[in-house]
Amino acid sequence: GGAGPVHAYSLAKKLGSPRLIVPPNAGVGSALGFFTAPRAFDLVRSHKVALDTADFSEIEKLFEVMEAEGARTLQKSGTAEDIVFERSVDARFVGQGSETNIPVLESNFAHVKKEDMRRRFDKIYEKLYGRTYPDSPVEFINFKVRASLPERLLQLPKMEKRAGSLKDAIKGERRAYSGIAKDFIPYTVYDRYKLYPDAKFQGPAIIEERESTVIIGEDASISVDDFGFLWIDL
Repeated sequence: GGAGPVHAYSLAKKLGSPRLIVPPNAGVGSALGFFTAPRAFDLVRSHKVALDTADFSEIEKLFEVMEAEGARTLQKSGTAEDIVFERSVDARFVGQGSETNIPVLESNFAHVKKEDMRRRFDKIYEKLYGRTYPDSPVEFINFKVRASLPERLLQLPKMEKRAGSLKDAIKGERRAYSGIAKDFIPYTVYDRYKLYPDAKFQGPAIIEERESTVIIGEDASISVDDFGFLWIDL
C-alpha cells in the first residue's frame, strides 16, 4: 500500500540490497493488480463418495453443470471461445480430516479409469507427505471447476520526453530522521510529477506523489527511467 515506498529504502538497507525500484502509483499497486488479474470464477460441489463405488458418468454430468454455470457468468466479460476450464477433485483417505486436491486433465471424466485416479492420488499424497497408504480406501469430497478468461496484459505508458530542470521539481526542504546520521537532517522534497526521463539526483530526498511518499537516505542516488520508475542505487 501507500506505506511501502515510505519504508522501502530502510528495508532495502537492512536486506543489503544494492538497488531499489519504485514504480509510479505504488500506493495503489494492489488495486492495479486486482484490475489486471485474470477474470476467473471458482465453483465447488460437495459430494462424499468412495472412489471405488463412485459413478464417474454422474460426476461428469456434475462437472458439465458447473462449467455451464461458470460460462454464463464469464460470458458477460468475454466470449465463450476464450473461456478455459480447469477441473479437479478433493480426495482423502476414509476418515481423514483434510483433503488432497487432484487435477483432472481429461475432458470427459466418464472415460477416466478408477485405478488411474487412485495412482494420481497416491503420487500427489506421497509428494506432499513423504509416503502414502496404498491399502487404505480413498473417498471423494469436493468436485471443483475453475472457469477463467485470458490474462489481461498491462501496457505501461512512457513518460513524455522533454528537457527539464530538477529545480522545477523541487518543492523545498524538510527535516526528517536519518538512520545514517542518527539525527534529523534536511531532506530535499521533490514533486514526482515534475520529474522527467533520465533525471538523476542524490539523496537525502523525499519524493511526493498523491498516493504515497518515497523517503531516500543521503547515501543513495536516484534516476528516473522512461516509464517514471525510480531506480535507487544504495
